[in-house]
This record gives sequence, C-alpha cells and structure tokens, in this order.
Amino acid sequence: GGAIGQALSPEAVRQVVKRRCALAGLQIEDFSAHSLRSGFLTEAGRRGVPLKVAMDMSGHSSVTTAMGYMRAGELASEPAARLLEDEQP
Repeated sequence: GGAIGQALSPEAVRQVVKRRCALAGLQIEDFSAHSLRSGFLTEAGRRGVPLKVAMDMSGHSSVTTAMGYMRAGELASEPAARLLEDEQP
C-alpha cells in the first residue's frame, strides 16, 4: 500500500541519505537508511497514525519492532516529555 513505482535498492537509499546529509551540512556518519524507517515510524506514532498503516508504508513486518518505534513517538508527544526542556525567559 502506497508504493509508487519500483522500490529503491538499499545502496540507492544509502546514496540518497549521504547526498542529502552533505547538502544539509550534516555529519553523514550520524544518519543511515535505517534512520529513515525508524524515524518515520516514530513520527507516525507521534501523529497518531494507525499501526497497520504505518507498517504498510514503512515495509516493517514485525509488529513488535514497529510498535517500539511508534511508542517512542507517542511518548515524545506527552507533556511530561517537555518537562526537562529549557524554560524560555
């Protein structure tokens, strides 16, 4: 569900991530293709996307793995997650 055209190979995804990091002036070592998949599920959880929809879009087959990322996103949205942020003057 939701795929358009052919899937990118793992190497093609790595190259896209490397190029985009370089263009953004970011440290390439801090990012990976895995970051995209896990980050997508974390953000999906933060935004309340249904688990099945997020899994279909990310290609995850393990409910346990997907739920771990999505739960992290849900927790990041909780008011308590912002308690340790610096107070603005």
